[in-house]
Amino acid sequence: MSEETGPKVTEEVDETVHPGMLKATKMLTRVFKTMLGLAWGVARARAAGLVTSVILLGIAGAAQGFMTKLVIDALEAGVLGRAFWMGAIFMAIVVGTNTLQGVFTLLQFDLADRIVQEVDRRLMSISAGVAGLDHLERSEFKDKLKLVRDRTYIPNQVLFMFNLISYVVIALVASVVLLGLIHPLLALMPFVTLPAVWFQYRSHKKHMKRHDEIALEDRLAYHYIELATGIKAAKEIRLFGLGTHLLNSHKTLTNEYIKKLFRDRVKRSGVGFVSGAMYGLSLAGSIGFLGYLTLQGRASIGELAMGVQITRMAIGSVQMAAGLVTWTAELAFVGERYLWLFDYESEVKLATRDRLVPPPQAITRGITIEDVRFSYPGTEEEILKGVSLFIPAGTTVALVGENGAGKSTLVKLLCRFYDPTGGRITIDGIDFKDIDLDKWRANAAVSFQDFVKYQLIAREAVGVGELSVNFNGAAVAAAAHQAGATAVINKLPDGVDTQLGRDFEGGIELSEGEWQRIALARGSMRPHPSILILDEPTASLDARAEHEVFERFAEMARPESGPRPVALLVSHRFSTVRMADMIVVLHDGQIEELGSHEELMAKAGRYAELFDLQASRYD
Repeated sequence: MSEETGPKVTEEVDETVHPGMLKATKMLTRVFKTMLGLAWGVARARAAGLVTSVILLGIAGAAQGFMTKLVIDALEAGVLGRAFWMGAIFMAIVVGTNTLQGVFTLLQFDLADRIVQEVDRRLMSISAGVAGLDHLERSEFKDKLKLVRDRTYIPNQVLFMFNLISYVVIALVASVVLLGLIHPLLALMPFVTLPAVWFQYRSHKKHMKRHDEIALEDRLAYHYIELATGIKAAKEIRLFGLGTHLLNSHKTLTNEYIKKLFRDRVKRSGVGFVSGAMYGLSLAGSIGFLGYLTLQGRASIGELAMGVQITRMAIGSVQMAAGLVTWTAELAFVGERYLWLFDYESEVKLATRDRLVPPPQAITRGITIEDVRFSYPGTEEEILKGVSLFIPAGTTVALVGENGAGKSTLVKLLCRFYDPTGGRITIDGIDFKDIDLDKWRANAAVSFQDFVKYQLIAREAVGVGELSVNFNGAAVAAAAHQAGATAVINKLPDGVDTQLGRDFEGGIELSEGEWQRIALARGSMRPHPSILILDEPTASLDARAEHEVFERFAEMARPESGPRPVALLVSHRFSTVRMADMIVVLHDGQIEELGSHEELMAKAGRYAELFDLQASRYD
């Protein structure tokens, strides 16, 4: 390692392991500001009520101690009338405190439910609202998303902490003042226990760091549980006898991180024992000193009673402060992940709003793909290696090739789930990155091979393909007809109002081919798209059904009225792509051949070889 490199690495490690106080304070301030803003925005009135309740509770503790002194002093002086009224005030404070605690608890739980709901919405918004798919491919995003999802209570706890901080500050100030009135040395008592607070903070911070380190193992362990208990892998698990393997893998993985967590808990218990001893010694010393002052005649019996009560309250406040400090460690840990997710939402925006232009309503010139290269996030392998292609407006293009050639990847780029890592794509001469993505997608009709089985009412399972028609029955029926799904819907007991899937009561399970018909209908909901894409749309259909789908695809690609869309068909079945105007043969991420069916057959290249190979199977 060079001298130039060495100091740089050392500096980065120091910054990570021993962050400067200023940096830590800034980060924590931002976490508090963000989390409090989230909690405050959910239910402002309830949050204000909580703050008010906690301030009054902090004052009430000191008031009870002071009233105790006044009652005992009155009794000692033999002034029963004053003792009675002071006692009545004391009881009123006690009743009021209990009432406030009830109100506080009610508001806190109600606000907690609302905040958890809001956090879930934010997580859904970040995960599903981001235009691209890059973040969903990244292990780092998944790990931190899980950490946040497992701690959706944190924003609520931030507000709770804010309330407790207010209580602790008020209680400690009142305690110090009242103890100082008895003797100045007693006012120093709460500060004697500060080292214990620091020890607990450091211990909890290390514990939370350990949770960060095992996030990947925790997620993998949960994946084993999903495999063993879910329906998707049930057949293969039984066929291959994977049940015992999954159990052993889960046990091995969880044993390791449980041991790590146990060692951390042992250390924290030791710190807790030392801290508890310090609190106990401080309390005993303060009470002993109060007894000494009383015996010397330097403190009254009332001051002794108040001192004992206030000392216990002060120690309790310090212990609460220690809890707040450990919570602050977790807040810094998890809150930083919240900020990371919120920041990530803006980082993965595919274009800035001020430079976007609307896409053409109908493509008039064509789509140009210029030297496009692409690697999936977190990998270095190039799936597309310098692909260049011009698709004229109104052209029907078939993408063919072996598995892994890059066909579906090119489709994903045209849907702009990802941006190319090299080169660019233009639509009628406009850079794809400058086009309003929402409007582009709103004018696209797409059906994917890995379609979703929406376990919804059939009307909704089809109608989500175009929300603007509000699940209109006529529009759904037209899309079903276009996709050849009418027969599937007609045989359902309640037609388009039938619940699909068995996850919900009364649901009807469909065959794989029937689910694909529903998916094709969903992709046909937009009647006049500017781009039409079918990505392996017939993988679960028989030959007759496949032929019918492609006939209907041809009808959609060549409408009787209006401009023709650019139509892309991805298929492994070469017999179905003969109707395309242009056939693009992809191999190893590059375009190897290009032309019509007749031209490619005449070349006797890869296309002709694969076509003849498939034809021989039918023969």
